Amino acid sequence: MNIIKRMQEINARKAELRAMLQGTDEVNLDEIEKELRELNDEFSQLEKRKATADGINAGVIPATEITNPVATRADNSEDGEKEYRTAWLRSIRGLELSEAETRALTTATGSVGAAVPTITQNKIIEKVKQYCPLLDKIDLLRVPGGVKVPAEGTTTDAKTHAEGAVITADDDKLVDVVLAGYEVTKLVTISKSVEKMSIDAFENWLVNKISRKVAEQIGKLIIFGSGNSEAQGIDKITWDATNSISVAKTGSLSAANVRALVALLNGGYDNGAEWLMSKATFFTDFHPLMDNSKDNIITEDNGVYRVMGYPVSFDDRITAHEAFLGNIYRGYLGNMPEDITVTSQFVTRENAYDFLGCAMFDGKVQAVEAFVKLVKATA
Repeated sequence: MNIIKRMQEINARKAELRAMLQGTDEVNLDEIEKELRELNDEFSQLEKRKATADGINAGVIPATEITNPVATRADNSEDGEKEYRTAWLRSIRGLELSEAETRALTTATGSVGAAVPTITQNKIIEKVKQYCPLLDKIDLLRVPGGVKVPAEGTTTDAKTHAEGAVITADDDKLVDVVLAGYEVTKLVTISKSVEKMSIDAFENWLVNKISRKVAEQIGKLIIFGSGNSEAQGIDKITWDATNSISVAKTGSLSAANVRALVALLNGGYDNGAEWLMSKATFFTDFHPLMDNSKDNIITEDNGVYRVMGYPVSFDDRITAHEAFLGNIYRGYLGNMPEDITVTSQFVTRENAYDFLGCAMFDGKVQAVEAFVKLVKATA
């Protein structure tokens, strides 16, 4: 729907109604009064929509401030969600909306239809997790705003106690893991021909494009994030002889190296631990160690490889000839405080549409002892 055009139509209709009231012909005052109220309400909604849309385009109003009408409607039925989905997927392409579609987008006060429909949002999240399996492995929170979670820091062992003796408190310390929310964005552009795509075809295209790139970036952050104005990655742990094994620059991985690395992992994190490495590293360095006649360092069962009993997950972003072994769920804490948002804009000079997908994500290692690393020496 063209907002400005509709506002002009409303003003023109109000002028017609005023002329009818000022004329000499007989009119139904109740009907005119009812229509004027409806037109004034619609015009007010359109003004809010236009102001918010202008703010988004100017970078003043974040899209996450916009309420999803589907989520706030009292009659949040399945039919209502489908209606809103159709209206939203048409509106972000600048297509003309029917009366019912217009109502679906203006149900909530101040809505400009920018909030992703629940149906589409679920597809995006499903695809993000498909493209970024690490999101399903970490301890992922969905807490709005910042979050502070206490994690175990310096602790002492339990002691035996003589009956009746005074118990002295240990100097145990908790470490707070503080997570904020950093934007992970992906801008995709498609020609004006997007207007001719069917609702389902356009949704599938948008979901796949936005989800894949956002997921790839989140996965990269979980592994390599700097921790400065973005999530902290597992690789930012300080690696030394207490939690890593180095293979010489010109040397090859040995079974002894693998055993030594496994021995470094704190036994409390064994249950649920897994390997994380690139597929090339596994088949170049680890797979040659497979010798079932001698030992069972490398095993395979229905396509699932295991090294020393721990399952192997592949991620080709990990540096060649290096690997992590750890309990990802207990060792890494993440937070996605808001649903992924999508905003759109038609760029006249390019005769194309820009669609911007934005996710909020932060994460940190909450237990450094939950990870060990195989390192390839560079000198």
